[in-house]
Amino acid sequence: MMDPKIKKPPKQNDGNNVKGGRKPSNKSTPWGRAASDFRPGIFTKKYFMEHGQACCADVYLGLSQEIEHLNRERIEIGEKPLRRPNYSSYSRYFHWFLLLGLIERTDKREVAVYSFLKQRVFYRLTKEGKSKIKPWADPIMATHPEFR
Repeated sequence: MMDPKIKKPPKQNDGNNVKGGRKPSNKSTPWGRAASDFRPGIFTKKYFMEHGQACCADVYLGLSQEIEHLNRERIEIGEKPLRRPNYSSYSRYFHWFLLLGLIERTDKREVAVYSFLKQRVFYRLTKEGKSKIKPWADPIMATHPEFR
C-alpha cells in the first residue's frame, strides 16, 4: 500500500514577503554574482582592458584562476565558494559578446596545443565594447529585453 501524501499548510503572508517567499530588497545594485567582478562578462571586459587581445581559452583560464583564488579566501572565512562556469557555457557568453559587437577578431592566430584542435583565434575590444556596460553584465537580456 502507498502512504497517503501529507499536505503542508500554505505559508502565511505577513506583508513583508513577496511571491516566492523572498523579502523585497531596496538595493540599487543586483544581488549575488550579478554584482560581482567575477561575472563572466564583467571579468572579460576587465581582462581585455588589461591584456589588449586574447583568445577565449586565455580569458576563461584567467576567470577560473581568479575564482579559485577568491574561493580559497571565502573558505577561510567560512563562506560558501562560488561556482565557476564550465568552458562550454563561457564560450557561449563569448559568442554573444562577438554578436553584440563588444569584441572583434584580430589577425593574430596561434597553433593549438593539440593537433586535433583548431587554431587559436584572438580578439580585442571594440569602441562599443569599451564604452558600454550593460551588455557585459547580461548579453542575452541586452539583445532580447522581451525575455524579462
